[in-house]
Amino acid sequence: MTGDLKQSDLRGLNADIAESYDRMPYDPPAVPAIDPPRVFGLAALHGDVTAKSDFDILDLGCGTGSQLEQVAGQTTGRVVGIDLSRSACDQAAARVAKYGARCTVTCADFLDLDAASLGQFDLIYHIGVLYVTPPEVQRRILALIAACLKPGGVAVISHYFGSTALIMGGLHQMLKAVIDPSDSPQAKVKAARARLQDMAGMLARQGGDRRALVSLLEQLQARPDVIFFHETLNAHFEALSTSSLEAELGAHGVHFLNWMIMPGPFGAIAAPRERALAADSLDLASGGYHYAAFAKSPASTPVSVRAANVQWHSRLRRLPAKPGAGAVFRDEKLGLTMTPDAVTETTLDLLAQGGCDWPRLSNAAGAASAALEQELVILWQHGLLVPLYSFKP
Repeated sequence: MTGDLKQSDLRGLNADIAESYDRMPYDPPAVPAIDPPRVFGLAALHGDVTAKSDFDILDLGCGTGSQLEQVAGQTTGRVVGIDLSRSACDQAAARVAKYGARCTVTCADFLDLDAASLGQFDLIYHIGVLYVTPPEVQRRILALIAACLKPGGVAVISHYFGSTALIMGGLHQMLKAVIDPSDSPQAKVKAARARLQDMAGMLARQGGDRRALVSLLEQLQARPDVIFFHETLNAHFEALSTSSLEAELGAHGVHFLNWMIMPGPFGAIAAPRERALAADSLDLASGGYHYAAFAKSPASTPVSVRAANVQWHSRLRRLPAKPGAGAVFRDEKLGLTMTPDAVTETTLDLLAQGGCDWPRLSNAAGAASAALEQELVILWQHGLLVPLYSFKP
């Protein structure tokens, strides 16, 4: 996150970004995997969470309000959405109007926001924005998130990183060189797609092992026009490492926990900086798009499946037994099967009946509860178990 632009230049750039979303509206669906029970469930594994049913939510860059609408019904607290695009804000406001005065949507430049005026929140979303803003705006946004988080609060920030994202950033720069700034969004997308096609043809004629780059070109071509325009042709796209976000937020007491949808296998690492570095190391293999969770907490703790107020859930279900074979469980959504040991088998049968907290699981495991702890962490890291937070009234 480097760069140095005047405030007036930054406001102009932000205005251009807002105008681009007005010209080509983007209405992404909500992401259930980052709903409040999942976010606080992850945070609880790293320490105490005392969120009640009236927790407050800020969506910084709420867009058309799909995520805002989804989460507003999961709390009785204050819900605030802020975005640069006027048309997006109008749509978001219409979506949450049914929740009354406790839900508000404001159209504003992030540079004009004041933490003291906004107040503090238990949960902050910043999705699909940070990596397409200038570095100076990135720093302002991260400082604002840190200032607006309550102690123990959690922020979910999406970003790209890894070898694929870094190469993608270079391709973005090449594509921006072939478009006419005065063209319509549709014409810009068409010109850039034609250039990608030319690149793919040139690589095919050169021979050699260029499969990874050809695959990336195909991924870019497969993007819907609206995402292609707002990300691939964005002038400020930047692959952001988890460790750089940890360094920026950590200076304000906000630290990296883990990835939301598929947690990384670094939960046993206590120090947030080391967890972030481990995340970056894994990303070097390929990387991708992450929903990263950060908490405002001074504690440096590894994950613990004993967390209070957490109910463990699983989609793994026992398959019909075959003669002479052991028990087999399958997650239909992930398409994964596993053959557990006896203790895990009992646990999975219990979870098939509904969510269970650690005391109940431990009681069922008996003397083998210590081994079950390790197994639960492994299953969680593979996306086969989900910890959901139970909010108290």
